[in-house]
Amino acid sequence: FVVLDVASQQWSIGVEAFRGGSAYLSRTNLVEAARSAMRDLTEETGETANLAIADQGDVVFISQIESHNPIRAFFRPGTRGFMHASGIGKALLANFSREDVEKILQKKGCPEFTDKTITSPAALFADLEEAKTRGWALDDEERYSGMRCVAAPIYNSFSEAIAGVSVSGPMVRFPDALILEVGPRVKRAAQEITASIGGNIPH
Repeated sequence: FVVLDVASQQWSIGVEAFRGGSAYLSRTNLVEAARSAMRDLTEETGETANLAIADQGDVVFISQIESHNPIRAFFRPGTRGFMHASGIGKALLANFSREDVEKILQKKGCPEFTDKTITSPAALFADLEEAKTRGWALDDEERYSGMRCVAAPIYNSFSEAIAGVSVSGPMVRFPDALILEVGPRVKRAAQEITASIGGNIPH
């Protein structure tokens, strides 16, 4: 973060300070860039829209547009969760290398939260392969019984998945037929956000 010039014995700002500041700036821009697409998702689906990133093997929620429905999902900004039992977490894991996913699993494990939680690495990798193929991931009551979440990844200019957007709500309002409609819509929202931050969707 700081550099010492031995000859003059003067300290100056280092490149890490620039990188840290740039990371904060890009994250701020991400939240702002995502608001419009998130509002559209909430209006179209009637459900809560979430924005989250990965940090140290966790999924961390950084923004939300709440549904007006009395029964809804709520994640306060800064809330952390296990990636293997999260829609956005799985959308991101599907774009990570197998080695990186294995490191996260070794660190965090696959704890069971409901009878639908994926607790086997083999089953998780199979689920991630499906998510990557269709472009969106599904949390099917895997973290909270009765709650479903559909999520898609957001990419930076290097085609790296840096965040995810999702809609989540109770099972009674998210039947299978609707999930198949919402999935592509969430994927389009993620693509809109990716474009708005100058990102590139991998081919």
